[in-house]
Amino acid sequence: MLREQLTEARVADWLAHLVKGRVTRYEVPGIDAFNFVCEQALGGGGMASLRNDPLGKGMGQILLAVPMRVNPALLALLP
Repeated sequence: MLREQLTEARVADWLAHLVKGRVTRYEVPGIDAFNFVCEQALGGGGMASLRNDPLGKGMGQILLAVPMRVNPALLALLP
């Protein structure tokens, strides 16, 4: 379900205020994760940008706020 919702287009839209280029999603096998590469996201490059974001941790934190649909059966498993 996450794969269908967290698309390159959705991430690009969510981060449009920061990312001016292409967003590419790579799946990380074995740990069920995604790696998003965001082009033109640091306003001229790591050395020239006033918006330093080492390893994309700031953008990753912003992605945690993306609204997602959740299967109600999963909610029943919460304590």
